[in-house]
Amino acid sequence: MLEKTKMKIAVCALLCLYGLASATAPSAEEGSRADDFRYLTGYASPNWTGVYYQFAEYSPDLSVVFLDDALESVCGTGYWILYDATDYDPYATGITCHFHGVNQCANWDSSCSNVASSLRYAGSPFGLNNDYYNLYEGKSFRGEEFQGDTDAADLGDLDLKISSLMVTGQSGWTFYVGVNFSGPAVCVYADEHLTTDGIHLDYARFFDMSELGLPDNAIRSVERGCLSDRVVGASPPWR
Repeated sequence: MLEKTKMKIAVCALLCLYGLASATAPSAEEGSRADDFRYLTGYASPNWTGVYYQFAEYSPDLSVVFLDDALESVCGTGYWILYDATDYDPYATGITCHFHGVNQCANWDSSCSNVASSLRYAGSPFGLNNDYYNLYEGKSFRGEEFQGDTDAADLGDLDLKISSLMVTGQSGWTFYVGVNFSGPAVCVYADEHLTTDGIHLDYARFFDMSELGLPDNAIRSVERGCLSDRVVGASPPWR
């Protein structure tokens, strides 16, 4: 099943969540990694066959690895966002496609097959399920981003420019509409949880600020912990 919004968002995920063709990641050389290592192997044919490339970092232009508009299936670990424009679609001209799982594979459906021109992951660069936030300039996680795992009294060049966000890990994060942790705020916990062979991936995603009850371009500072009476998601029971 494919999720779509009025802004032409396309979300592709795993069989256990959305009914796409899915399997455990292959143990062949191109796909074998430690269980908690974030990676995405993109294939130019269905069923994780054909020409492939394994990504571990952001890739703003897939033509560099000769896979622009070519990906038809993927295997991977982590939360990955694919865009049908280079540089993470800063002008919001197309769709975004999403893969999330732990050592899983999936075929893209027709809305996401052969469309990706750039890709990146959400979450910490230091660990798959580390506590982390990603704030994006555009809706649906497009454009420039402000990211971190510590308090931020202001958002620098992205002040008054945040239109979507994601959090990963088990910590709550409090987002304020004023600098220096001031003004109305909302606390966010991960509300989606994946577990495979003891490896966890916890995340929450908000395609636009209305999902948090905030105006667009309102967030101006971030503080670790749940420090607001307004709470989205819930603290994990094991904390």
